[in-house]
Amino acid sequence: MNIDQRPDLSLQQHLHLTTELKQGIAILRMSALELSEYARKCVEENPFFDDDDWVEPRHPLTPDRYVQDVSADALFEKRGHGSPETFDAERGDMSQRSFSFDRYLTEGETLDEFLLEQLRLQADSPHAMAIGEYLIGNIDGSGYLRTSVEQVASALGVPEQEVARVLSLVQQFEPTGVGARNLAECLELQLRKNGKFTPTLERLVKSHLAEFESRTPASIARDMGLSLAELNEALDVIRTCNPRPASQFGSPSRPIWPEVVVEACGNGEYEVSLQDFYLPHLKINPTYRAMASNVKERDAETYLKEKLKEAESLIDGINYRHSTLHKIACCIVQMQVEFFERGYDCLRPLTMVQVAEATGVSESTVSRIASGNYMQTPRGVFELRFFFHSSAYHAADRVVSSVSVKHRITELVAKEDSSNPLSDQALSEALAREGVSVSRRTVNKYREELGIPARAARRRS
Repeated sequence: MNIDQRPDLSLQQHLHLTTELKQGIAILRMSALELSEYARKCVEENPFFDDDDWVEPRHPLTPDRYVQDVSADALFEKRGHGSPETFDAERGDMSQRSFSFDRYLTEGETLDEFLLEQLRLQADSPHAMAIGEYLIGNIDGSGYLRTSVEQVASALGVPEQEVARVLSLVQQFEPTGVGARNLAECLELQLRKNGKFTPTLERLVKSHLAEFESRTPASIARDMGLSLAELNEALDVIRTCNPRPASQFGSPSRPIWPEVVVEACGNGEYEVSLQDFYLPHLKINPTYRAMASNVKERDAETYLKEKLKEAESLIDGINYRHSTLHKIACCIVQMQVEFFERGYDCLRPLTMVQVAEATGVSESTVSRIASGNYMQTPRGVFELRFFFHSSAYHAADRVVSSVSVKHRITELVAKEDSSNPLSDQALSEALAREGVSVSRRTVNKYREELGIPARAARRRS
């Protein structure tokens, strides 16, 4: 029952339970490093923890093993989960992103910070500063503006001309090309900045760039009145531009500590354990516990009892987080055992709803545990969220996930003839020959998510 539905609780009890609930949810959301830092701070501030807790050696925690008494196939078939339509219906906002170390190895300030610093130096009025901040807040991780001048003007109640003026200022910032609304504008900004925006390149970028997916370079050259050599020369200049100008920015890097360890035992079986030796072996100081029971002075009694409850809540929260993480990790390994055995092509579609049903925890708990926690496996290190993908495609003998499709697209592009790269349609047809039906539009979407340039940008004469 929600604690708001407990009329028998006093205000003080209500506030205490609310605080405990928030702390428990916060602990579930923490990564291994964040939990370590949080626990260290609590140990320093709470007298009920022994001072030497942090240096006491720990062995990896092995809570009661998750009882694997339900077959993976049965779980996947339950409520029609083997159906692509059901996966799409349940997808919601669950992550479709594959794990990439690049997201965690970027150092330095973020894109927003870098742009705002330039804005502070160049904005000519508080009014322009406010518009610029709104624009920067709508620039995505690749450097593109994901809103229109009209939408910004409407949201802020300012003239469109003023928004356009400030956008023009932002588009002059570094990295060159930032703030563009599409690829053509991004290339134009970079070519103008470099003094290379010739009339030929202007025609190519503004009128013909999108045609390379469906037409041959020779036919485009004829339409532009160029020789094939002249067109290739122009394309070489375009290739010097960065189609994702902000790709070098990101969140400040933090170490990745794989808390879950998966080891192969042979015969298709895997052992799941937790590495938690970085955490203190928290226990309550018996002297302070006795003091909290015997102290007579009211203020001191209130303080000690409050600190004791905080200490007990932290210990309970950490223990619950560990056992839940272990249970969810075991379930993931069981359901994705084919991936661990045979690789990306056998990564199955999996939703958080399925894992929640199998482990007996809520879907929101699965979501909190899956974000920011990592699993060290014989196939590499992965964020737990990596294993959740609800898009399903039928192959010849199995159902595969969007990650498997993306991985195969990457492999096909890596092996293509650089003088005649594969178009999105050709990639779609190649996948179809392998028994996986994926539309050209979906291939285009996955290619862009993978950061793979379009066919024209990959061509090398």
